[in-house]
Amino acid sequence: MAKRRCTKEGCYAPGDFCLELAGPLHEQCQFFEKAGTAEAPAETAKKSAASKSIPWTGEWLRPDQLDLLTHRGTPRIIGLIGSSGAGKTTYLAMLYSLLFNGTRIENWDFAGSYTLDGWELQAKTLQIQEDGTVRNPDATPSDKDFYSLYHLALRHDGFLHDILFADSSGEVFSKWADNVNDLTAENARWIYDNAHAFLLFVDCEAIIEQRGKARRDIVQLAEQVKRGLRGRPVVIVWSKADLAEQMRENIADAIKRSLSDIFPEAVSLEISNYSKSDSDQLCHINNICVAQTVFNQLANPQPLHIAPASIQTNDFFFLYRGSYGDK
Repeated sequence: MAKRRCTKEGCYAPGDFCLELAGPLHEQCQFFEKAGTAEAPAETAKKSAASKSIPWTGEWLRPDQLDLLTHRGTPRIIGLIGSSGAGKTTYLAMLYSLLFNGTRIENWDFAGSYTLDGWELQAKTLQIQEDGTVRNPDATPSDKDFYSLYHLALRHDGFLHDILFADSSGEVFSKWADNVNDLTAENARWIYDNAHAFLLFVDCEAIIEQRGKARRDIVQLAEQVKRGLRGRPVVIVWSKADLAEQMRENIADAIKRSLSDIFPEAVSLEISNYSKSDSDQLCHINNICVAQTVFNQLANPQPLHIAPASIQTNDFFFLYRGSYGDK
């Protein structure tokens, strides 16, 4: 069989993800070509039949594939927001690695996934290589049409919950933070408009290296998230927190104050992908705690504290406040 390759720069289909299309559809991409001898007609027909008969491939989902889930309820979408290199995709890889190796999320039981291949693709990058090193997942494509929705089906209090982690390029979110109507930030805009909760990633390494610029970028992104939040929960995730001691204290404190002002009720957690022991707080405990925190907030939303307006009227219908059994 001929070795296949893609002519689009930065695309590694089929060995990795296709920048244009998902799953077996990469064979229909205009950039995807065959080098050498053509594939056997029987093999091509088999793959074509499979792609038509199976509505999902195991890879991450796109918005137009959500009808796989909506027949049994409304899936809850968790938007991952952060600058480029903040560790959003790496967090998903670590979360899946912990779950795969038996770590449980308290009161949340795994019940399946439509995107196991997508989870595996990212998680395998965290495995120790032959040279003893561990590499992070490849950068998420900054193409505005690229979507990667990672699915988990979880049981909680006897009910099935479909959860989707929506990941997108940090570069696209930076454009969105500058201008929410930027034409090249369509996927970031979709995630923000459709998510039910958010994980806002704060990159400790970027704060160390970029100092004031990192602070401005983080605060600008947070303010944009706040602008149309409509009460949706936010969990602040300090990624690469194993480096936190190297941050300038005044800059870190300024960022914490700003985020506290913007999201006064948000939970903040520090995480890392490098463990010092099997019970490492930042890696083995807090990575799971991030997921548990946002899941619990989705399952038990906080009531809105809205004070009743003062009604200026003599109409008894509007003034009626209900009977409490007093005679």
